[in-house]
Amino acid sequence: MKIAVIDDEQGIRNLLRDVLECEGYDVVDAQNGVSGLEIIRSSVPDLIVCDINMPVMNGDEVFQTLRDNEPELALIPFIFLSGNIDADEEIKRLNQGADNCFQKPVDMNLFVAHVNSQLQRVTRVSQFLNQKLDRIALSLPDAIERDFPAYKSLTMNVHGYIDAIVNAVTNYFNEVSEHPGKDNSIATSQSLPADTMVLDELAYVRYCLESFKERRLLVRASNGEDLSWTLIFMVIQAQMEDLIIYVSDLYVSIPAAKSTINARISSLIDDGVFIKENDLADGRRQKLFLTDSFRTKLMHHISTNIALVNRI
Repeated sequence: MKIAVIDDEQGIRNLLRDVLECEGYDVVDAQNGVSGLEIIRSSVPDLIVCDINMPVMNGDEVFQTLRDNEPELALIPFIFLSGNIDADEEIKRLNQGADNCFQKPVDMNLFVAHVNSQLQRVTRVSQFLNQKLDRIALSLPDAIERDFPAYKSLTMNVHGYIDAIVNAVTNYFNEVSEHPGKDNSIATSQSLPADTMVLDELAYVRYCLESFKERRLLVRASNGEDLSWTLIFMVIQAQMEDLIIYVSDLYVSIPAAKSTINARISSLIDDGVFIKENDLADGRRQKLFLTDSFRTKLMHHISTNIALVNRI
């Protein structure tokens, strides 16, 4: 990962470069705010370390420029350094959105630990967005040309990746509107029109999930059957799309209390439907999978139903 160091003192820049490179980071540096903004815009670092008192453009001006005028760069964690700052000034900058403020001479052990913590957080957020954006991209039908760039990181590629998805979908619908007779595979993957519908396994799973949502609007299932099947179909959809689904994803995706979802997951684990695994990258998160035996039975059930529908 890349870190930008901006400081008018060559000795400080050299010290920070040596320490951060020993931690395995790629470091770019600048001696004032103007050249610092140039390297931030051209190199797009994952974290910025910036002195406050500098000639030409000071650290506060760099920070405000990024936060107020550079939305694609405003997400980058920003750490202030200063040789002359009191607690009130530190608090002021933290309240303005800075990620930390260190007094020189810097306690390097504490500084490195904070840098590592910030970049681990950036990585978690980036991985979360990666999953969600790839899930959107991979769910698009073959009728939409999917020549999306490889997802890189939170700061490097979110904007471009989203633009590519939006442009592909927009171009597709523009073409459909100009040629009404064109087959609309988005509609067929989400609904069940008569006669012309040909299902595949993933389209069937999506259709079932939509059906569960519609049934919840009509009547509340007293035995919670829809909750169990919603959980099962969300997990099988993730596995079919080669994605990882976390227990925490279900908390925000299903209209039920966290305790209810946890209880149902535990019941399904006891029944041999689910298995949970701790995420090695973040021990606080748990991944959810179907057991091999249940997945085999479920896919047989799905294939049988698809064969019946496709023969209609």
